[in-house]
Formats: sequence, structure tokens, C-alpha cells
Amino acid sequence: MCSPVIVCVFLPRFELVVAAGDRESLLQAPAALAPEPGREQLVGEVSQSAEAYGIHPGMRVGEALSRCPRLALVPPDPVGVADAWERVLARLESVGAEVESELPGQACFAAAGLRRLHGGSLDGVVAATRAALRRPARIGAGPSRFCALAAAARARTRRAGLVRGAEDLAGEPVSLLRLREPAAELPQALERFGITTLGELAALPRAALADRFGPAGLLAYDLAHGRDTPLVPRRPRERLEEVLELDESSSGAQLERALGLLVDRLLARRERRGRALRAVVLAATLVEGGT
Repeated sequence: MCSPVIVCVFLPRFELVVAAGDRESLLQAPAALAPEPGREQLVGEVSQSAEAYGIHPGMRVGEALSRCPRLALVPPDPVGVADAWERVLARLESVGAEVESELPGQACFAAAGLRRLHGGSLDGVVAATRAALRRPARIGAGPSRFCALAAAARARTRRAGLVRGAEDLAGEPVSLLRLREPAAELPQALERFGITTLGELAALPRAALADRFGPAGLLAYDLAHGRDTPLVPRRPRERLEEVLELDESSSGAQLERALGLLVDRLLARRERRGRALRAVVLAATLVEGGT
């Protein structure tokens, strides 16, 4: 194994699963995340049954429905996804991992500094990660982020995958690029040119890819050769909470003043230490028959 070793935790269809909630039957049939209001009319994550019809994330809704008229469009739940994914990241950070996450359902971290904490081996790091997650997940490892992601995509929930570099990637489909956000739109165009594997992509001239696809083409070329950009771990988050009870909460002006007061209190907290707030969530509890 080349050094450094990157570990990837992959939870397929994470956003779709969260949006479906307890409607598990949706995931057994052709289903896809509907576009968010005001966004481009492209489907999000799709179920395994939908994939059998050739539907993939980023496909236009009209084309997806023409391929499968009974496709169920599941309304997205971005707030629920963010909350659920934050809990997953917090569990990964509990084992000492410095985590980078580009998309919900994907998280990568360097294993080098964790080996001493977890038995001195990569297997120990993987075992500690599984124990912390407390849920089925695919885990992969490799010398770069993309190698680790490719390994996780083909791994089983009880056995980690391993991709050592370009040779191990050669037979993988170019559709894997959809898991790497800057290159996610390339697979469809590449497949139209008859390029179906990463090995075929790696054999193309770098200059030709740059000329045809720009920066995304250059990234795809590097990914196919087992290279990727360095990890940029996020700073661990802390949850700050303030509560304010109101006697009369029906007035919009009063709620606005109350919200301003709560935000001021949050900004004044010592625990913030000058850091920015990523999100402010206002939750109201109605009592005594309030509306």
C-alpha cells in the first residue's frame, strides 16, 4: 500500500434513504429524488431498481420518466439529510478522524495518524470506524481520495475494499466519476464516445481531455491515473443552543425580535471563540393549544 492511506466511508443513496423515511417500499421500486424547488429539473439519487432502467443522478426528469413512466419522484429533505449526515460525521470524528466530506453519504480521512490509536494497523482503523458508525456502510482504502472511493463503492458492508492505484482502477466503469462532484457530468459524454472504463479514459491524451472538457477533463484524467487533490478536512462542529419562552407567540413582529435576541445570544457565547455559525435553526414548541 502506498502512503499516505486514505479511508473512505460510503453510504449509497444516503439522501434518498433519508428523504424516503419510513417508506422503505419506495426504495424497492424505481424511485429518484425530485429536483429541489427552483433548481434545474434533474433527478438526484436513484434506487437500484431505477438504475436498471438506465436512470442515473443528474438525468433530466423528462428523460427519466420516459425511460420508466412509473418512476416515483421522492421530495428531497435537505434539512433532514444535513442533520442525519452531521451525526454520521460526528461519529467518525469520535474515533479521531479528521474528515472531509464533499457530499452526504461520502466521507474521507487519512488513516496514518489513527493507526497507533487503533491497534497499529489499517484493519484496526476500519474496525473502529465500523463500531463508531453503528450502521451498515461500505468502507474502502487507497492512496488517494478517488481510489478509496472506488474501493468503497465496490466493497461489501462487512468487508473493506482496497484499490492500490491506476492498475486496479483500469477495469472500473467511468460512471464512478459521478461520485466525484467536479467530474460528475462527464460519464454521459464519455460513454457517447465509446469510453466505458477508467482504463480507456487513462489512455487518452491529457491535452485532448483538457481541450474538450476543461478543468473537469484534467481532473478526470488524474482520477483515472489514481491521483487526486489533497484532503481538506473540515473543522469539527459544535452545537450551541439557546431557548426563549414567549407568552404570546402569534405576532410576527414579536417572533422577529425573539429570533434576533436568540441569534445575539448565540454570537455572544464563549464557546464560539470567534468562529462563524454555519446554520441557525429555529424550533418552536406550541403549548396550551397554541397555533
